[in-house]
Amino acid sequence: MQTTRYDSSVVAFQQKRGGDSAAFFVPFLTADMVLLDAGCGPGTITADLAGIVGKAVGIDIEPNAIAAANRLAACSGLTNLTFIEADMTALTFDDASFDAVFVHAVLYHQSPPKLTRTLAEARRVLKPGGVLGTRDADVGGNILHPELDGVRLALDLWQRWYEHEDPAALHFGRRQSSILRAHAFTPVWAGASYVNHSADAVSRKEAVADARRSLLGLGPQLVGKGLATDDDIQAALAGWDAWGRDPDAVYFRCRCECVARRD
Repeated sequence: MQTTRYDSSVVAFQQKRGGDSAAFFVPFLTADMVLLDAGCGPGTITADLAGIVGKAVGIDIEPNAIAAANRLAACSGLTNLTFIEADMTALTFDDASFDAVFVHAVLYHQSPPKLTRTLAEARRVLKPGGVLGTRDADVGGNILHPELDGVRLALDLWQRWYEHEDPAALHFGRRQSSILRAHAFTPVWAGASYVNHSADAVSRKEAVADARRSLLGLGPQLVGKGLATDDDIQAALAGWDAWGRDPDAVYFRCRCECVARRD
């Protein structure tokens, strides 16, 4: 079974990029809700949501992510925030335990059978009338300038790392509404936003540093699995360095968003 891969560079990137990832979902939440963040990673977004709802529970199958999340919880002072190591395809919660379920940057990594199990479990633990918020990637919506070969190679290497079994997964974001409807949810809102890696010189420098850290961290594993060569890694690093030297460079990552109800 395919699982999402983690290492320290992936967790660090998630910690830095939590930001406004759940902003689209906030209007559908109230202070008395119990919320589940399925695939919470290091818990940054879960902690933000805990400040809005009555109780927030984050789950992730990866021990390193939950360890980072628990460190965050210990420092946050939030008493309504809990993190649990768990599998989103086989939740241990009772039926109708949550008013809201949030799933961010997870579903497009999943094979069709695993996606079906994940959404069935989300529906099971939601109360009737509860809301599901999903936000996921759509590679076709990304905006990059200049379109340097090395940067394009780096983006391809990251896709190889996640080993998408279905090429359509790269356009998962735009299909969220139809996918949720096919799994017995009723979509009520859809939208999109961008993660901006190029707002100014500082953010461009940070984007290059993040890219280099990720490529250097994942590189040996990509090479070891036969997914890349050492020359590929060096070309990708050089591409990001060149991108970062361009004062007019832009990189906006598209994220599509959907809110659906369990009727």
